[in-house]
Amino acid sequence: MVLDRYMIIPSHSHESLRNRWMILGILTLVHITSVYSCKSIQPLSPFIQADFHLKYVQIGMLPSIFFMGAFFLSIPMGWVVDRIGVNKTIAIGQLILGVFIISISFANSFAMTCSLLFLAGMGYSAINPTTGKAIMDWFPIKGRATAMGIKQAGIPTGAALAAASLPSLALTYDWRKAFLVAGAISVSSVLFCLLFYRDPYEEKETYNIQTLRISTLGEIFKNRDLMLLSSLMIFFLILQFSLETYIVLFCIDSLHHSITTASYLLSITHLGGVVGRLSWGTISDFLFHGKRKIVLMIIGSVSSILCFSFAILSQQLPIWSIGVLALIFGACAIGWNGIYLTLVVELVGKGREGMGTGVSLTIAYLGILIGPPCFGYIVDKTGSYTHAWLLLCIMILLTIIFLGLVREPKKILLKEIK
Repeated sequence: MVLDRYMIIPSHSHESLRNRWMILGILTLVHITSVYSCKSIQPLSPFIQADFHLKYVQIGMLPSIFFMGAFFLSIPMGWVVDRIGVNKTIAIGQLILGVFIISISFANSFAMTCSLLFLAGMGYSAINPTTGKAIMDWFPIKGRATAMGIKQAGIPTGAALAAASLPSLALTYDWRKAFLVAGAISVSSVLFCLLFYRDPYEEKETYNIQTLRISTLGEIFKNRDLMLLSSLMIFFLILQFSLETYIVLFCIDSLHHSITTASYLLSITHLGGVVGRLSWGTISDFLFHGKRKIVLMIIGSVSSILCFSFAILSQQLPIWSIGVLALIFGACAIGWNGIYLTLVVELVGKGREGMGTGVSLTIAYLGILIGPPCFGYIVDKTGSYTHAWLLLCIMILLTIIFLGLVREPKKILLKEIK
C-alpha cells in the first residue's frame, strides 16, 4: 500500500491499473451525463424565451437558480456520500437531477421552470463530492490530479454535447421533448453506476467510516487552509462564469462579429476548458511532483493577463488570433477545477472527502451567484466591457497573492505496509 498524510491508497498489487482507469471512465461519464442535463437550459433558452415571453434578465436568472439548489444541498450531500458510499449517492443525485429536468418539459410558466431547476440543482450537488471522494479512494498521490482533471473534463464535454444536439431536437420536435431527452440521459446513468462502480478492496477492508457528527463539520470549518482556498475559489468561479456568460455578447457588441462567429468563439473557449482540465492535473502530478498551489497560481497569472488583453482587444485583430486567446482563456478560466478539487480532498483527509468537498463548493458557488450579475451591472453602468475585464484582472491578481498563504498538506510516500 501507499500511505500519504491522510490515507492508505490501494497499491498495484491489489487493484490493477485497468480497474482504476475503468472507474475513472465511469466517473467521467457521470459528469458528462449530469452536465448534459444541467446545461440543457442554455442552448434551449431561446425556445423557452419565445414560449414564455421572457426578458433577457429572466433568462440570465435560470443558471443561477439551478446552482442555488446545488448551493443549499452540497454539505448534506457530502455527508451522505461519507455515510453510504459513492455509487448510491451518485445514483440518488443523478435520479433527482434527471427527474426534475424531465419535469421541466411539463412546466407551464417561468415560475414553475425556476422551481424545477432549483430542485434539479439539489440533485447535481451530489456529483462533485461523490466523484471527488472516488478519486481520493482509487488514485495515489502521483496521478491523482491527472485523474481529477480527466474526470472534470467531462463537464465542458457534456456542455458541448448539449449545445450541439439539443437545439436540433427542439427544432425537429419541440423544446419540451428536448428537456425530456436531457433528463432521461441522466436517469439512465443511475443503473449504470449502481452496476459497475465498485469501492477499492482496501476501502472495504480497512475503513469503516464512523458516523459523522456536528463536531466533524465544525472541524472542517476550522480547517484554516480549506476555508482560505474555498473563499479564494469564489473569485475563480466569478471569472469562469463571467467569461462563459458574456463572451458571446462581448464579441458581438465590442468586436462587432456575427452571432455565428461569437458562438464559434464560445465553442473554442469550452474546448480550451477541456484541454486545461486534461493538462493541468498532469502538470501538477509530474512536473511539480504533486504540488497543487503553484499550478493554481500559474493559472491565475495567465488568466489575469488574458483579462487585461480582453480589456484592450481591438476589432481589427484577425479572428484566428482572437480564437487563440479564447482557447488559452478557456484552458485557464475553465480548466482549473480539477486542481482545486484535488487540493480540497487532500486538505480534508480520509473519510471526510465528501463533506469537505460539499463545504468547499458551498462557499465557492457564491461566485456563480454573484459574478455574472455584477459583471453585467458594470457593463450596463459604464457602457463598455473594458472596466469589467480590468476589474477581473485586478481581482485575480489579488487572489493569486492570497493563494500563497494556503499551506498544502505534506505528501509522504512510504513502502508497502504489510
